[in-house]
Amino acid sequence: MNDRFKDQVALVTAGAAGIGAATAEMFARQGARVMLSDINRPAGEAMAEKLRSEGYEAQFLHADATVEEEVEALVRKTVETYGGLHLAANVVGDAHPRASGAEFHTQSLESWEHTMAVTLRSVFLSMKYEIAHMIDNGGGAIANVTSLAALLYVGVSGAAYAASKAGVVRLTKFAAVTYADRGVRVNCIAPGVTPTAAYNKAGEDIGRMVIDDLLQNQPIRRTINPSEQAEAIGWLCSTEASMVTGHVLPVDGGWTAR
Repeated sequence: MNDRFKDQVALVTAGAAGIGAATAEMFARQGARVMLSDINRPAGEAMAEKLRSEGYEAQFLHADATVEEEVEALVRKTVETYGGLHLAANVVGDAHPRASGAEFHTQSLESWEHTMAVTLRSVFLSMKYEIAHMIDNGGGAIANVTSLAALLYVGVSGAAYAASKAGVVRLTKFAAVTYADRGVRVNCIAPGVTPTAAYNKAGEDIGRMVIDDLLQNQPIRRTINPSEQAEAIGWLCSTEASMVTGHVLPVDGGWTAR
């Protein structure tokens, strides 16, 4: 453990698995007290217990990041539990199972709205309550998770996912400028091919095929570990990046350099 985030409190949404779990672990290993949240209660509780068993301070709170009352309660309970909130990683984001693929002229409004809610509304709500606390308590740092689909064409992602992730980028930049003079920095990462549960919605074999296809666009042709995404989040939230705000950091094996 190092003390990069000693005496700080970190909140991680979608902290039960994937990039969120890796981020919760990164914050904990670097000295923060961590509140992780997810809609998957058993997995979230197991992740918090894992961190505690390793000697770190971590708690789990069940919350749906698309529901305002639950997000408000999540931030409030984090502050009540640990006495503050200094760092936040907003990782929630997903596409409706019927919202993927390049063609969207047959996509239902329900699948569009579901994707927008999970991917964009969740970030808006999380930042709304995180920032409200931070500006009254000396500032803080926030890292959101967007996608390469926000920056370039990734047909398999689907239009709703691409549009919602582009919204995360603009929301990040808007917040960065709006709150810069109040001590709140806001950035985001754009992951390359990082295997998470989302790839396997249609089955593991199809998920593997999608990953293999996407890797053809990534100059470093291996999948990226969630821990590598978490390290980028850690840097963006650290004092080492004290003059970095409004930035979109691709962690993509060189994809955006093509």
